[in-house]
Amino acid sequence: MNDERTGNDANGGQSGFDRAIEAYRQALDQYMKGDAEPALDLFSRAEDVTLANPLGPPTRGPENVRKAASQAAATLRDGSIRGFEEVARYSTPDLGYVVQLERAQARFEGSDTTMNPITLRVTMIFRREGDTWRVVHRHADPITTPRPITTVIES
Repeated sequence: MNDERTGNDANGGQSGFDRAIEAYRQALDQYMKGDAEPALDLFSRAEDVTLANPLGPPTRGPENVRKAASQAAATLRDGSIRGFEEVARYSTPDLGYVVQLERAQARFEGSDTTMNPITLRVTMIFRREGDTWRVVHRHADPITTPRPITTVIES
């Protein structure tokens, strides 16, 4: 019997959901080096898959998600993950989410020397598809501190 809420299976080991989160976190290291493929391999292939990355509007569908993620990764190189600050995690037998801050560093396209710190507020939704947990939605943005309402006013 699995207790997905605690992340433990009946034998005290990690659940498939927890392993999926860890696999995505590991794939982000390659993403920060400019290679989106390991992360994209963990996304759903279903038409309802969505991505809202900090470099563009939300996109839907496997081809659009692949294009947006690949374009964003292409702006990064020589990067690495510095850590994760998990805010919340929850799952049912077929659906789960994690909310976290992702801390990384990378060189940006066109920069030869500067290693830039990157912190993103992230929500990811995973869905069990057959025997595999896949990312069905990822939202990431740079809002990690309180800000005034005036920052969301369109000019």
